[in-house]
Formats: sequence, structure tokens, C-alpha cells
Amino acid sequence: MKAAILTTTLSHAAGGPAASVPPIAHGLAKRGVQTSVLGVTDLDFPEGAKAWGPKVYAHSPLPPRVLGRASGMGKTLTEIAPDMVDVQGIWNWPSLINLRHHRATDIPYVVTPRGMLDPWARAHSAWKKHIVRLWFEDAHLRGATCLRATAEMEAEHFRSFGLQNPIAVVPNGVSVEPLPPSIPFNRCMRRMLFVSRVHPKKGLPLLIRAWAKLAEIYPNWELVVAGPDELGHTSEMQALAARLRVPRIQWLGPVRGDAKTELYRSADLFILPTYAENFGLVVAEALANGVPVITSRNAPWQGLQDNRCGWWITLDQLHLDNAMAEALALSADERAAMGERGHAWVERTFGWDGIVARMEDLYTWVAKGGTSPSFVQTCAKQSR
Repeated sequence: MKAAILTTTLSHAAGGPAASVPPIAHGLAKRGVQTSVLGVTDLDFPEGAKAWGPKVYAHSPLPPRVLGRASGMGKTLTEIAPDMVDVQGIWNWPSLINLRHHRATDIPYVVTPRGMLDPWARAHSAWKKHIVRLWFEDAHLRGATCLRATAEMEAEHFRSFGLQNPIAVVPNGVSVEPLPPSIPFNRCMRRMLFVSRVHPKKGLPLLIRAWAKLAEIYPNWELVVAGPDELGHTSEMQALAARLRVPRIQWLGPVRGDAKTELYRSADLFILPTYAENFGLVVAEALANGVPVITSRNAPWQGLQDNRCGWWITLDQLHLDNAMAEALALSADERAAMGERGHAWVERTFGWDGIVARMEDLYTWVAKGGTSPSFVQTCAKQSR
């Protein structure tokens, strides 16, 4: 079987796809699936595209960049002649390219919207998305053999958008290594950690205001914010912290690879007060590194409560204040025990071997038909 994965920028800056697409592509190849990844060259780091899969086709970007337009992507897709296609993300050039390819060849495809159909995302730049819907995206979504959601919450978002396609619920995976032996605490500061894009939907104003209230009570704690800036939001948040005179806050910018792992393992608590996540890979990464988590009910992480490894809260200032105060008041041993439970849960549920096996089953069904896998919801219900 030949599979093609279409995405936008082949870059570390691509957010979730940069962490989840390459392991799927390489994992499928190891299982005998001829897997190609098609995307757009990152002009600042063009050599980074090579890591995205066993066969990677990086295409030169064309202006305007807003749709992720690329030269030659459609021709490459035709030449590859895949048995099925998986489009990562919507509202952009790969959707249009794939729709044209499908109309010309009738090759079946999956769409993985990656959170771009949640209510927050739909409301953001709604008028632009309305134009794209009319142009190609509505037809592209309706024509998919299957939609892939990374959690039941995201599947509900698909239905609330009016989509009736079968839905495969396959979470993102995460690399889970054994936790290092615990060592006596010898840092002068405990560490709260935020790792994500620095973007308005991530809830940083709530986090900074909560820390402003708690900083004097917990003088042996610091807040570290790591992640690439988007829309100039970092400077806005730094200005807010300055106005509130928030002490002990670090701004690290993007952190990747081993440095990112070391950063997780230096943390005592991870916080993501997000307004919208289809999955929230950074939550899984924090848990995989033994760090308890606070996140909002806008991310599909109810298991934090079920597995006693964090807090899953209503997103408002009071609930975040209270959760942070409770977490900081715990003993180091209590937080460490939460982290160990989280690590065990992620290892059981989100390891890459199992995720890749499910993706192979999904791709095989889309390409060849037959009985759908058990994780595919084929009975659509209209929700609006």
C-alpha cells in the first residue's frame, strides 16, 4: 500500500504536526507501508524537512503565504499515485490540492483537522474561513472517506460542524522513556512550566494573573514559559507581567529535542490553561516525563482526574487560582507520586507502537474497503 501525507510547513515551528506526523510516517514505513510526506519548505531551516518521513517532498512556498501555497505539490501527488491520502490540517493549500487530485483520480482520503474545527478555532478569523469553506473546504471535508479525531471531544466538534463522515478516533502518540531515578532535591527553586505556542488561545493571561497572586506565598517557586511566539503575544504577556510586577518568570522561546526533555524533567508542575486543544500533545509529553499537569476542560484530558495525576478544570481565573494553590501546597513526594501515575498512564495508552498500528488499520480500510476498524464511528448523528 502507498500512502501520502499532506501537510503545510515542514518545520519545527509547525507545532503539533512536527511532533506527531514524523513518527507516524516512519512507523508506517517500518510496517511495510510506502509512506510519502508532502509539504512546504521552511525557508529558514530547509534541511529540517528530511526528518519528516522516509520519503519527503518539500515544495517551494509561493506568495501569499497565508494559505501555505506551494509550487508543484499537485504534480508530485499525481506522480506518487498513492492508494490513499491523509491531509493534516484544513483551511489551507493541501486541502485544495487533495480535492483536485481526488476529483481527477477518485483516490480516497482521510482528513485530520488537528483542532481546526473546534468552536474557538472556527470563530477565529471566521470571515476568512467562510470564504475558504465556499471555495473548497466544505467540499473537501464532505468528500473524505473518514475524518480522524485525536479524542472524543474533537469528534463531537466534527458533528457540531454538521459533518456526517465516519470518524476514526486515534490519539496522537508520545515517546515514553523510563523515568530517571529520583534524586534528592537540590535546586533552590521549584518550577512551574508552560510549553506551547505563545498564542492568545493558550490562556497565558490567566496563568500570569494567577502567579501574580501566589508568588509572595510561594517564594521558592518560579514560572518558566517556553515556546515560539505567534502574533507578537510574547511581548504582550511580558508587558502584562511587568504591569502586575510578577517576580520569578522566565521567557525561554522555542525549546526542542533533548533541551525540551531536560526542561520537562526540571519541572515540578506543568500548566496549560488553554481555550482550545484537539489533543494537547504537550500535556502527554509532560506526563511522559513524570510531571503532574493542570489543564482546562477545553482539552480532552479528563484522564488527569481518573488517573490522579493532575487537575482538569473549568477555564476561568478562580478555578485556575485554586488549582495552582492546591498543587503548590502539596509536598514534593505527593507531586512526584502524581507524576509517576501519569507516566504509567501515558505509557499504557499513548505509546507510538499502538498508535501506528491503528493508523495502518485506518489507512488499509480507507484504501481497500471492507469492515471498518473498531475505533471508527460509522453511525453519524446530526448535531445541529
